Amino acid sequence: MTINKVEEKFEPLVSVIIPAYNVEKYLGACIESVILQSYKNLEIIIVDDGSPDTSGKIADSYALKDARIKVIHKENNGVAAARNTGFDLSKGEFVTYIDSDDWVSKDYISHLLFLQQIKNADMSMTTEFYTRKNDVQIKEKINTISAEDAATLLLSPKMTVGTYNKLYRRSWLVDNKIRQNENLFSGEGLNYIVTAAQYANFVTISNKKIYYYRRNVSESATTKFNIKMYTNNELSLNLLTKNRVINSRKLDQMIELFRIHLMINGVLAIQTYSLPSEYPIEYRRWREHIWSLGKCMLFKPSVPLKSKIRIICVSLSPKFWSKLARAKRAKIFKESV
Repeated sequence: MTINKVEEKFEPLVSVIIPAYNVEKYLGACIESVILQSYKNLEIIIVDDGSPDTSGKIADSYALKDARIKVIHKENNGVAAARNTGFDLSKGEFVTYIDSDDWVSKDYISHLLFLQQIKNADMSMTTEFYTRKNDVQIKEKINTISAEDAATLLLSPKMTVGTYNKLYRRSWLVDNKIRQNENLFSGEGLNYIVTAAQYANFVTISNKKIYYYRRNVSESATTKFNIKMYTNNELSLNLLTKNRVINSRKLDQMIELFRIHLMINGVLAIQTYSLPSEYPIEYRRWREHIWSLGKCMLFKPSVPLKSKIRIICVSLSPKFWSKLARAKRAKIFKESV
Protein backbone atom coordinates (compact mmCIF):
# COMPACT_ATOMS: atom_id res chain seq x y z
CA MET A 1 0.00 0.00 0.00
CA THR A 2 1.81 3.13 -1.19
CA ILE A 3 -0.05 6.40 -1.41
CA ASN A 4 1.96 9.55 -0.95
CA LYS A 5 -0.55 12.35 -1.10
CA VAL A 6 -3.26 13.69 1.12
CA GLU A 7 -6.80 13.84 -0.16
CA GLU A 8 -7.39 17.22 -1.81
CA LYS A 9 -10.15 18.28 0.61
CA PHE A 10 -8.09 17.41 3.68
CA GLU A 11 -5.65 20.26 4.14
CA PRO A 12 -5.24 20.98 7.86
CA LEU A 13 -2.61 23.40 9.06
CA VAL A 14 0.49 21.49 10.19
CA SER A 15 2.95 23.10 12.59
CA VAL A 16 6.58 22.14 12.03
CA ILE A 17 8.68 22.86 15.13
CA ILE A 18 12.46 23.07 14.76
CA PRO A 19 14.54 23.68 17.92
CA ALA A 20 17.96 25.07 17.00
CA TYR A 21 21.17 25.39 18.96
CA ASN A 22 24.65 25.82 17.43
CA VAL A 23 23.73 24.27 14.08
CA GLU A 24 24.83 26.95 11.63
CA LYS A 25 26.42 24.28 9.40
CA TYR A 26 23.17 22.34 9.00
CA LEU A 27 20.20 24.61 9.72
CA GLY A 28 19.85 25.94 6.18
CA ALA A 29 19.48 22.47 4.68
CA CYS A 30 16.91 21.55 7.33
CA ILE A 31 14.78 24.66 6.74
CA GLU A 32 14.95 24.33 2.95
CA SER A 33 13.76 20.73 3.11
CA VAL A 34 10.66 21.94 4.98
CA ILE A 35 10.04 24.90 2.66
CA LEU A 36 10.12 22.52 -0.32
CA GLN A 37 7.47 20.17 1.07
CA SER A 38 4.86 19.05 -1.45
CA TYR A 39 2.26 19.81 1.24
CA LYS A 40 2.08 23.59 1.56
CA ASN A 41 -0.33 24.42 4.41
CA LEU A 42 2.38 24.75 7.03
CA GLU A 43 3.58 27.02 9.76
CA ILE A 44 7.28 26.60 10.41
CA ILE A 45 8.37 27.55 13.93
CA ILE A 46 12.11 27.78 14.52
CA VAL A 47 13.14 28.19 18.16
CA ASP A 48 16.65 29.60 18.52
CA ASP A 49 17.67 28.29 21.94
CA GLY A 50 20.23 31.00 22.70
CA SER A 51 22.72 29.85 20.06
CA PRO A 52 26.11 31.62 20.34
CA ASP A 53 26.76 30.94 16.63
CA THR A 54 24.83 32.37 13.66
CA SER A 55 21.90 29.92 13.84
CA GLY A 56 19.50 32.67 14.91
CA LYS A 57 20.53 34.96 12.04
CA ILE A 58 20.18 32.12 9.55
CA ALA A 59 16.65 31.43 10.79
CA ASP A 60 15.76 35.13 10.57
CA SER A 61 17.01 35.30 6.98
CA TYR A 62 14.66 32.49 5.94
CA ALA A 63 11.74 34.14 7.76
CA LEU A 64 12.21 37.19 5.51
CA LYS A 65 11.78 34.97 2.44
CA ASP A 66 8.83 32.81 3.55
CA ALA A 67 5.83 34.17 5.48
CA ARG A 68 5.11 30.71 6.92
CA ILE A 69 8.28 30.88 9.02
CA LYS A 70 8.25 32.26 12.57
CA VAL A 71 11.45 32.58 14.58
CA ILE A 72 11.59 32.73 18.36
CA HIS A 73 14.80 33.77 20.11
CA LYS A 74 15.11 32.68 23.73
CA GLU A 75 17.72 32.08 26.40
CA ASN A 76 19.30 28.67 26.34
CA ASN A 77 17.28 26.22 28.42
CA GLY A 78 17.58 22.92 26.56
CA VAL A 79 15.85 21.21 23.68
CA ALA A 80 12.76 20.17 25.68
CA ALA A 81 12.02 23.78 26.66
CA ALA A 82 12.63 24.89 23.07
CA ARG A 83 10.15 22.34 21.73
CA ASN A 84 7.59 23.35 24.37
CA THR A 85 8.01 27.00 23.42
CA GLY A 86 7.36 26.16 19.78
CA PHE A 87 4.39 23.99 20.67
CA ASP A 88 2.78 26.69 22.83
CA LEU A 89 2.93 29.14 19.92
CA SER A 90 1.72 26.65 17.32
CA LYS A 91 -1.74 26.87 15.76
CA GLY A 92 -1.79 23.77 13.58
CA GLU A 93 -4.28 20.93 13.84
CA PHE A 94 -1.25 18.66 13.72
CA VAL A 95 2.32 19.08 14.98
CA THR A 96 5.61 17.52 13.95
CA TYR A 97 9.15 18.05 15.23
CA ILE A 98 12.33 18.04 13.17
CA ASP A 99 15.84 18.20 14.63
CA SER A 100 17.75 21.13 13.15
CA ASP A 101 20.77 19.08 12.05
CA ASP A 102 18.58 16.67 10.05
CA TRP A 103 16.42 17.09 6.96
CA VAL A 104 13.34 15.50 5.41
CA SER A 105 12.08 14.27 2.04
CA LYS A 106 9.56 16.33 0.04
CA ASP A 107 6.68 14.04 1.02
CA TYR A 108 7.47 14.02 4.74
CA ILE A 109 4.34 15.93 5.79
CA SER A 110 2.00 14.54 3.14
CA HIS A 111 2.92 10.96 3.98
CA LEU A 112 2.51 11.39 7.73
CA LEU A 113 -0.90 12.99 7.08
CA PHE A 114 -1.86 10.13 4.79
CA LEU A 115 -0.98 7.64 7.53
CA GLN A 116 -3.00 9.63 10.05
CA GLN A 117 -6.09 9.54 7.85
CA ILE A 118 -6.18 5.76 7.51
CA LYS A 119 -7.88 5.35 10.87
CA ASN A 120 -8.03 8.95 12.10
CA ALA A 121 -5.10 8.15 14.39
CA ASP A 122 -3.93 10.49 17.12
CA MET A 123 -0.36 9.77 16.08
CA SER A 124 1.37 8.54 12.92
CA MET A 125 5.02 7.69 12.41
CA THR A 126 7.64 6.00 10.30
CA THR A 127 10.09 3.52 11.75
CA GLU A 128 12.96 3.69 9.24
CA PHE A 129 15.39 6.50 8.36
CA TYR A 130 18.02 7.42 5.84
CA THR A 131 21.19 7.24 7.95
CA ARG A 132 23.88 6.13 5.48
CA LYS A 133 24.99 7.45 2.12
CA ASN A 134 24.11 4.23 0.33
CA ASP A 135 20.70 3.77 1.96
CA VAL A 136 17.85 3.00 -0.44
CA GLN A 137 14.09 3.14 -0.12
CA ILE A 138 12.40 -0.09 0.95
CA LYS A 139 9.08 -1.71 0.13
CA GLU A 140 6.53 -0.02 2.27
CA LYS A 141 4.47 -1.77 4.92
CA ILE A 142 1.69 0.05 6.77
CA ASN A 143 -0.03 -1.02 9.95
CA THR A 144 -2.35 0.55 12.52
CA ILE A 145 -1.60 -0.61 16.04
CA SER A 146 -2.92 -0.18 19.57
CA ALA A 147 -1.57 2.21 22.19
CA GLU A 148 0.06 -0.68 24.07
CA ASP A 149 1.76 -2.05 20.96
CA ALA A 150 2.94 1.43 19.92
CA ALA A 151 4.48 2.20 23.32
CA THR A 152 6.18 -1.21 23.33
CA LEU A 153 7.50 -0.71 19.78
CA LEU A 154 8.99 2.69 20.63
CA LEU A 155 11.02 1.04 23.41
CA SER A 156 12.30 -1.70 21.12
CA PRO A 157 16.12 -1.90 20.74
CA LYS A 158 15.74 -1.69 16.95
CA MET A 159 14.04 1.72 17.12
CA THR A 160 15.83 5.06 16.98
CA VAL A 161 14.46 7.21 19.80
CA GLY A 162 13.25 10.71 18.96
CA THR A 163 10.26 13.04 18.68
CA TYR A 164 10.93 13.44 14.94
CA ASN A 165 9.41 11.45 12.04
CA LYS A 166 6.07 11.53 13.84
CA LEU A 167 2.84 13.52 13.47
CA TYR A 168 0.73 14.35 16.53
CA ARG A 169 -2.83 15.66 16.79
CA ARG A 170 -2.34 18.90 18.70
CA SER A 171 -5.69 18.91 20.58
CA TRP A 172 -5.00 15.38 21.81
CA LEU A 173 -1.64 16.42 23.24
CA VAL A 174 -3.24 19.42 24.96
CA ASP A 175 -6.19 17.44 26.34
CA ASN A 176 -3.88 14.85 27.88
CA LYS A 177 -1.30 17.43 29.06
CA ILE A 178 1.49 15.72 27.16
CA ARG A 179 4.57 17.93 27.16
CA GLN A 180 8.33 17.61 26.96
CA ASN A 181 9.90 17.19 30.39
CA GLU A 182 12.19 20.22 30.76
CA ASN A 183 14.00 18.67 33.71
CA LEU A 184 15.56 16.03 31.48
CA PHE A 185 18.81 16.83 29.70
CA SER A 186 18.52 13.56 27.78
CA GLY A 187 15.76 11.01 27.52
CA GLU A 188 13.13 13.73 27.09
CA GLY A 189 12.28 12.41 23.63
CA LEU A 190 11.81 8.84 24.86
CA ASN A 191 9.64 10.00 27.74
CA TYR A 192 7.51 12.13 25.41
CA ILE A 193 6.83 9.63 22.65
CA VAL A 194 6.19 6.62 24.90
CA THR A 195 3.87 8.66 27.12
CA ALA A 196 2.03 10.04 24.10
CA ALA A 197 1.63 6.62 22.51
CA GLN A 198 -0.08 5.28 25.64
CA TYR A 199 -2.84 7.90 25.30
CA ALA A 200 -3.44 7.33 21.59
CA ASN A 201 -6.62 5.89 20.10
CA PHE A 202 -4.47 4.34 17.39
CA VAL A 203 -0.98 4.80 16.00
CA THR A 204 -0.46 4.25 12.28
CA ILE A 205 3.06 3.21 11.34
CA SER A 206 4.99 2.82 8.12
CA ASN A 207 8.54 1.74 7.35
CA LYS A 208 8.92 4.20 4.47
CA LYS A 209 12.04 6.37 4.75
CA ILE A 210 11.13 10.06 4.76
CA TYR A 211 13.62 11.40 7.35
CA TYR A 212 17.38 11.92 6.98
CA TYR A 213 19.00 11.35 10.36
CA ARG A 214 22.51 12.78 10.70
CA ARG A 215 24.67 10.66 13.03
CA ASN A 216 28.09 12.19 12.55
CA VAL A 217 27.56 15.67 13.96
CA SER A 218 30.54 16.37 16.22
CA GLU A 219 28.56 19.01 18.16
CA SER A 220 25.74 16.59 18.86
CA ALA A 221 25.22 15.27 22.40
CA THR A 222 24.92 11.79 20.91
CA THR A 223 28.55 11.74 19.71
CA LYS A 224 30.30 12.77 22.95
CA PHE A 225 30.44 11.00 26.29
CA ASN A 226 28.43 12.74 28.98
CA ILE A 227 27.49 10.86 32.14
CA LYS A 228 24.39 13.05 32.53
CA MET A 229 23.04 11.70 29.26
CA TYR A 230 22.92 8.20 30.75
CA THR A 231 21.67 9.17 34.20
CA ASN A 232 18.95 11.34 32.64
CA ASN A 233 17.87 8.44 30.45
CA GLU A 234 17.63 6.32 33.58
CA LEU A 235 15.47 9.01 35.17
CA SER A 236 13.31 9.07 32.04
CA LEU A 237 12.71 5.33 32.37
CA ASN A 238 11.90 5.70 36.07
CA LEU A 239 9.34 8.36 35.21
CA LEU A 240 7.80 6.14 32.53
CA THR A 241 7.42 3.34 35.05
CA LYS A 242 6.00 5.65 37.71
CA ASN A 243 3.59 7.49 35.39
CA ARG A 244 2.65 4.74 32.96
CA VAL A 245 -0.89 4.97 31.63
CA ILE A 246 -1.25 1.34 30.57
CA ASN A 247 -0.75 -1.54 33.00
CA SER A 248 0.93 -4.04 30.74
CA ARG A 249 3.43 -6.80 31.47
CA LYS A 250 4.69 -6.53 27.89
CA LEU A 251 5.32 -2.79 28.28
CA ASP A 252 7.01 -3.26 31.68
CA GLN A 253 9.32 -5.89 30.20
CA MET A 254 10.29 -3.60 27.33
CA ILE A 255 11.05 -0.75 29.75
CA GLU A 256 13.39 -3.06 31.67
CA LEU A 257 15.02 -4.32 28.46
CA PHE A 258 15.57 -0.71 27.38
CA ARG A 259 17.11 -0.04 30.80
CA ILE A 260 19.54 -2.94 30.31
CA HIS A 261 20.57 -1.68 26.86
CA LEU A 262 21.06 1.80 28.30
CA MET A 263 23.36 0.40 31.01
CA ILE A 264 25.23 -1.65 28.41
CA ASN A 265 25.78 1.49 26.32
CA GLY A 266 26.96 3.33 29.43
CA VAL A 267 29.46 0.63 30.34
CA LEU A 268 30.77 0.46 26.77
CA ALA A 269 31.10 4.25 26.58
CA ILE A 270 33.01 4.45 29.86
CA GLN A 271 35.25 1.59 28.71
CA THR A 272 35.77 3.16 25.26
CA TYR A 273 36.94 6.45 26.75
CA SER A 274 38.99 4.64 29.45
CA LEU A 275 36.98 6.23 32.24
CA PRO A 276 36.19 3.39 34.73
CA SER A 277 38.31 5.11 37.39
CA GLU A 278 36.55 8.45 36.80
CA TYR A 279 33.05 7.01 37.13
CA PRO A 280 33.57 3.97 39.41
CA ILE A 281 30.14 4.06 41.04
CA GLU A 282 28.15 4.16 37.79
CA TYR A 283 30.46 1.65 36.09
CA ARG A 284 30.19 -0.88 38.89
CA ARG A 285 26.46 -0.38 39.40
CA TRP A 286 25.66 -0.74 35.70
CA ARG A 287 27.78 -3.86 35.31
CA GLU A 288 26.09 -5.48 38.28
CA HIS A 289 22.60 -4.54 37.07
CA ILE A 290 23.24 -5.69 33.51
CA TRP A 291 23.68 -9.23 34.76
CA SER A 292 21.19 -9.19 37.65
CA LEU A 293 18.44 -7.80 35.42
CA GLY A 294 19.64 -9.33 32.17
CA LYS A 295 19.87 -12.97 33.24
CA CYS A 296 16.09 -12.99 33.68
CA MET A 297 15.72 -11.87 30.06
CA LEU A 298 17.81 -14.71 28.66
CA PHE A 299 15.01 -17.26 28.99
CA LYS A 300 12.18 -15.10 27.65
CA PRO A 301 11.21 -15.99 24.05
CA SER A 302 10.00 -12.43 23.39
CA VAL A 303 13.46 -10.94 23.97
CA PRO A 304 15.46 -10.62 20.70
CA LEU A 305 18.48 -12.89 20.30
CA LYS A 306 20.76 -9.87 19.70
CA SER A 307 19.77 -8.47 23.08
CA LYS A 308 20.61 -11.76 24.79
CA ILE A 309 24.01 -11.88 23.08
CA ARG A 310 24.80 -8.29 24.18
CA ILE A 311 23.86 -9.06 27.77
CA ILE A 312 26.12 -12.12 27.90
CA CYS A 313 29.09 -10.57 26.07
CA VAL A 314 29.16 -7.29 27.99
CA SER A 315 28.75 -9.14 31.29
CA LEU A 316 31.75 -11.35 30.48
CA SER A 317 34.10 -8.90 28.75
CA PRO A 318 33.08 -5.22 28.46
CA LYS A 319 36.58 -4.21 27.37
CA PHE A 320 36.63 -6.53 24.35
CA TRP A 321 33.02 -5.71 23.43
CA SER A 322 33.74 -1.97 23.62
CA LYS A 323 36.46 -2.36 20.98
CA LEU A 324 33.99 -4.07 18.65
CA ALA A 325 31.37 -1.42 19.36
CA ARG A 326 33.87 1.39 18.68
CA ALA A 327 34.86 -0.14 15.32
CA LYS A 328 31.22 -0.53 14.34
CA ARG A 329 30.42 3.05 15.36
CA ALA A 330 33.38 4.41 13.36
CA LYS A 331 32.13 2.58 10.28
CA ILE A 332 28.60 3.91 10.77
CA PHE A 333 29.85 7.51 11.13
CA LYS A 334 31.98 7.17 8.01
CA GLU A 335 28.99 5.98 5.99
CA SER A 336 26.53 8.46 7.52
CA VAL A 337 24.55 10.97 5.47
